[in-house]
Amino acid sequence: MKKLILLLALSCSQFFTHAQDNLVVVNNPNGDDYIQGRINLKVKPEFRAYFSELKNTIPGFESLEITGLRRKFPQRKPLENQYHLSGTKLPDLSLIYELDYNAEQDVFKTSEQLISSGYFDYAEPHYVSYQLYTPNDAQLSVYNPYHFNTMELYNAWDVSKGDSNVVIGYTETSFDINHPDLSGNVKYNYADPIGGTDEDIDGYTDNFAGWDMVDNDNTLFINNEIHGNTVTAVGSATGDNSTGFLGSGFKCKFLPVKVANSSQVITKGYEGITYCVDHGAKIVNCSWGNTTFNQLAQDVTDDAILANDVVLVASAGNIPFDTAYYPASYRFVLSVSGVDNLDQFDPTGGTAPFSWNDSVDVTAPGFNVYTTATYNGSPLYSPPQGGTSIAAPLVSGVAGLIRSHFPSLNALQVVDLIKCTADNIDGIPENVPYTGKIGTGRVNAYAALTSTICSPVGIVEENEQNSLMIYPNPTSNIISLMLKSITTSKAQITIVNAVGEEIVSNRNFNLVKGNNIQTIDVSQLAAGIYYCSVKTDESSFSKKIVVVR
Repeated sequence: MKKLILLLALSCSQFFTHAQDNLVVVNNPNGDDYIQGRINLKVKPEFRAYFSELKNTIPGFESLEITGLRRKFPQRKPLENQYHLSGTKLPDLSLIYELDYNAEQDVFKTSEQLISSGYFDYAEPHYVSYQLYTPNDAQLSVYNPYHFNTMELYNAWDVSKGDSNVVIGYTETSFDINHPDLSGNVKYNYADPIGGTDEDIDGYTDNFAGWDMVDNDNTLFINNEIHGNTVTAVGSATGDNSTGFLGSGFKCKFLPVKVANSSQVITKGYEGITYCVDHGAKIVNCSWGNTTFNQLAQDVTDDAILANDVVLVASAGNIPFDTAYYPASYRFVLSVSGVDNLDQFDPTGGTAPFSWNDSVDVTAPGFNVYTTATYNGSPLYSPPQGGTSIAAPLVSGVAGLIRSHFPSLNALQVVDLIKCTADNIDGIPENVPYTGKIGTGRVNAYAALTSTICSPVGIVEENEQNSLMIYPNPTSNIISLMLKSITTSKAQITIVNAVGEEIVSNRNFNLVKGNNIQTIDVSQLAAGIYYCSVKTDESSFSKKIVVVR
């Protein structure tokens, strides 16, 4: 979809300017697009005080013609606790700065020069993202709300219709908060009613009904831009209001946060996530992305999930390849791809329309899903829409139901519950080629609220420094496990399936310095996703295993 947008909007131009925020987005033929002359920096802790005194300058970099140097998240304070309960180090967003410069020097070279100064943990271009939305053929415009049935939402709503105190944040392109099917579920900030002053002293004047991160105001609507409304409605349209239809989250409120400019380019996506976190959202939906990993984005997602207990749900991508898409592929983010009304990931048996990769966690309906928007000043209810942009908010709404029904579960446990109660669809012929690459199954809202055979697995995958290596992975018969930097002498291996059932139970083995390799036969396991945990006296490590047949 990104390349389609570029083809239509950019044609032969290398740069295009957005008057809203005076930014120039560079069309990068070798990767994801980025903002010209803007770099994200993370200051090393020992230089915190030094940089707090600097204004539009960094000694030694005068030739850059710096026009702006500011904290990216000015409301954030230094962390009091440095580590999550799982042992993962938490990111300190108060150390992140945004630098703008005028010199005619590309951001990659400039980033390298800044890193070499020794002041920064990282210096990165400010990459932009694109919506993951695929309009369907007009011939498919007959109303067919199959997703309510396949996800067992009707049954789920008999158990829980959500709670208005549970807020889902949407980081999106545009919102019509006056739409008759959306207005009833907006999370209003009664501490700062419209009046021209910042009454709640949060740094945002009159953010009564969300915020525009790009223009830094409370104007959210762009005429006839429907992506934001269609996505929001899928998860959060108002129920029981005799209008249109309803979102999967039913009574859960939503926080609208505009993160795109007038050309629907996502320039403030990660800033929008942090705004949602700071303003009470317990789930944040991201129906956008790109293919570039960057550390600032990982810091923002870790901060949301680990430090603030927020469930992040993101679209897995609409690029029809085995491709990592971000933010969906960042650790701890719930990555959602799409299926049709028959749970087929690849309905044509040719090339699937969506991305697949080993970081996809679940699927949800992504073809011909009935939703709504505002077009030419009136509510629009057809044709149905598709894309992983649509699949993700369906799951965000389900996360809202779970957080309402099980308020004691933390964000990681909510994600695990969604994954382990999903209906396994690997055996469908059209899905077999993608086994292990489309998650644990299609989300089942009723099972997530009622299952007695599945409790949250609670596994946090260890990604730091390859402490646990498993190879080959995917595998069909044998796996080898290698532990690094271990000083104790004994360990236990446990392998569980996606619903938490132990397949290999507490297998003990002795550790030998320099040769901590163990081999396990998995040839009898069915195709699918498993998790291997290794526990020692010092710590525990977990990794996903993909078994293919």
